[in-house]
Amino acid sequence: MSYPIKVSVKKGENYFWCSCGKSLNQPFCDGSHKTTLFQPLEYFSSKTEDIFFCVCKKTKSPPFCDGSHEQKLFKLLIEPDNKEIEISQDESILTASLRNNITHSSACGGNGKCSTCRVQIISGIKNCSNPNEIEKKISKKLSFPDDIRLACQTSILGDVRLKRLILDKRDLKSNNQTLSNKITSVGNIKNLTVMFCDIKGFTNFSESLSAYDVIFILNKYFSIMREIIIKNGGEINNYIGDAILAVFGMEENSQQVLRSVNAAILMIEAMDEFKKYLFMSYKQDFDLRIGIHYGEVIVGSVGEEKDKKITVIGDTVNIASRIEQINKDADTRLLVSEAAYEQIKTSVEINNYLRLKLRGSSKLFSLYEVNKIKKGSLKKYNFISKRIIKGKNWIKTIPISEINQKEKVKFKINESKELLIIRDGSFFVIENNCPHMNLPLDVGQLTALNSILCPYHNSEFCYKTGEVRKWIGSTTSSINKQKNLKTYKSLIHEDYLWVDGDI
Repeated sequence: MSYPIKVSVKKGENYFWCSCGKSLNQPFCDGSHKTTLFQPLEYFSSKTEDIFFCVCKKTKSPPFCDGSHEQKLFKLLIEPDNKEIEISQDESILTASLRNNITHSSACGGNGKCSTCRVQIISGIKNCSNPNEIEKKISKKLSFPDDIRLACQTSILGDVRLKRLILDKRDLKSNNQTLSNKITSVGNIKNLTVMFCDIKGFTNFSESLSAYDVIFILNKYFSIMREIIIKNGGEINNYIGDAILAVFGMEENSQQVLRSVNAAILMIEAMDEFKKYLFMSYKQDFDLRIGIHYGEVIVGSVGEEKDKKITVIGDTVNIASRIEQINKDADTRLLVSEAAYEQIKTSVEINNYLRLKLRGSSKLFSLYEVNKIKKGSLKKYNFISKRIIKGKNWIKTIPISEINQKEKVKFKINESKELLIIRDGSFFVIENNCPHMNLPLDVGQLTALNSILCPYHNSEFCYKTGEVRKWIGSTTSSINKQKNLKTYKSLIHEDYLWVDGDI
């Protein structure tokens, strides 16, 4: 434990308090911060007096001691596990649960973006922290009563008894967190453009043909449309019967909406050509209908083992599907949502627009029938994953718009290396790997002290420098520096975060 130091300060004097913790002249700076991202804090004394300066660097009122060095532990009784654990005032309920081998769900990685970690407070609700803005947003959306809290956003200042709510028989049977079942977030939030393309009149067309002919025609049709989607930077996420679900912006964020609309226009032109082939071969044809929407989606893996695949989920996907269906009543072939249109309105021309309620929604939506992209608006699509910037190799990661303050996002470099990107004023990049047993950190709690807590063991690391602050409960100054986190340099270029290419 690092106790505060009493210093007799003199009126009118300036003092520089060490914030990095490396100074050998505590509590004052000796220049050690020059190898870190920290800066000393200047304190001007308005009178001569004795002051207790913080040495543990955990104070929320720097440079003064606020008692943070006295780590207070409380009792947390978790049902239905019937397990009593200790929790410090700095930990969230989720962090304490995971550290004590309780299989506590957290699909978003503890970012307060989902409700899977929610708990019911049975007793001690007055000892729980007040809901923050992140928690209030989820609680309002799902109409939670006051006793339902997000474990990832709630800390406690006294003994509490609670019940985990998201669990089934499998959870109860496997009540121990094993190394073969690493806890990790199930996906990332991204702003993507979603395209739904369905066939009009395919039922009548297929009823008069043999099954082999139907499969032959479908594969030919899918091949034509897929080629156009890929050339415009899109990806086929799924084939649903005779419908196509495509997404744009997974790899390259720039002009993703405009590229999706360009693909749609080219698909319509290709369909008109394909109709000639169908009529010549089968004396009948079919048409297509396309709906496009832009917004926030969850990109994650679903399924188990060999069935597992990457997919996109969220309201944006559902709305894109409903927009496609509106084409039938509107007698149109392509409709674009208002959210998508706002991204491209200076670059396109429209035939008409509609304002209506989509099925399952009480809100009015404006939909636009785009028929042309203005000349010179669309840049040639060329995805670049690596680039030389200022004479050095850099790897492209995520658009900076996709990560909020005090959030963390995973980014996979290759099969063996995954990064964790943290936004805290600036951007900080660490390897998503705790040095203790090579377990992922993306469910770890970010603290107000620029650190991340390991969700498996009682270890703490500074995400700015990689420095280990606590190693399996030990806070001694003799911690081996080889246990530090790996950190990587980064820079912002063309609205993307790039990391050191020599990774």
